[in-house]
Amino acid sequence: MRFFLWLFLWLFRWLSTWLFVPRHGRALYESLAGAIAFSIVVLAVLSAAPNSIRKYTIRAVTLLAGAFFACEFLYPVHSMPTGADPAHRGNFLTPYVFTVTTFALIVSAWTVGLGLLNLAQLHGKRLIRGGENAIYSAAFFFGLISVGIIGLLQKPHANAINKNLYTLLYTGALQNLDATVFSIIAFYIVSAAYRAFRVRSIEATLLLATAIVVMLGQTSIGQVMTSHFPTAMHTEVIRDWIMSQPNAAAVRAINFGLAVGSLAVALRVWLGLERGSFFDSQ
Repeated sequence: MRFFLWLFLWLFRWLSTWLFVPRHGRALYESLAGAIAFSIVVLAVLSAAPNSIRKYTIRAVTLLAGAFFACEFLYPVHSMPTGADPAHRGNFLTPYVFTVTTFALIVSAWTVGLGLLNLAQLHGKRLIRGGENAIYSAAFFFGLISVGIIGLLQKPHANAINKNLYTLLYTGALQNLDATVFSIIAFYIVSAAYRAFRVRSIEATLLLATAIVVMLGQTSIGQVMTSHFPTAMHTEVIRDWIMSQPNAAAVRAINFGLAVGSLAVALRVWLGLERGSFFDSQ
């Protein structure tokens, strides 16, 4: 069994070494075209495969990937290489962590590609039908194509034109649009906070008072209002205490609960016990 595991890992490492060699110029574009063609073939094969085969293939890949990281973490090891002791190499699975992580990045890129494909289908149909919202679909395709092309060109061909276009589209347009959207969302957050902080109970009153103190401590007006008081009564000092003591304790408790829940969900997904829209339809 150990021999077959070593053989599998050796083939895996050889394949990853061949795939992840840095390429430049024409070889880079040929590799991109090959990767896109290979992805299309794989997706087509998975789509054409029977539901039972597709389900068990996904479960097998998920189980193997989870087992690799679990075994690498739990297997007895020496410390990782350091400048003082470069001989320590971890266990026999440790050299493959980077390779498996790279494949995980590839899977993440596939998910982004599937998301783009879904958006392209949605906005393509809307653009063909026309109507009052078709202009937004046209803006989506314009932004996707322009930013995608300039983003791919500005690194291998880092001339002044490509750099300036990338800066114009990313820094000049995208970041400002993000700031605008988040500033609009801030007003909805304030309105939601107003509805949540209505004085209906002792807890709501305490929450309202705490929120007022924190917001005053975040603004210059609130800091000026208490500037003549002793230092311990300054709104910024009270704000820092609230954020670093009671709020930090509550956040740690919430994060602990999230970690336990995430572990439970991860185990269900890893062992193929999770049920959802995909597996229920099989």
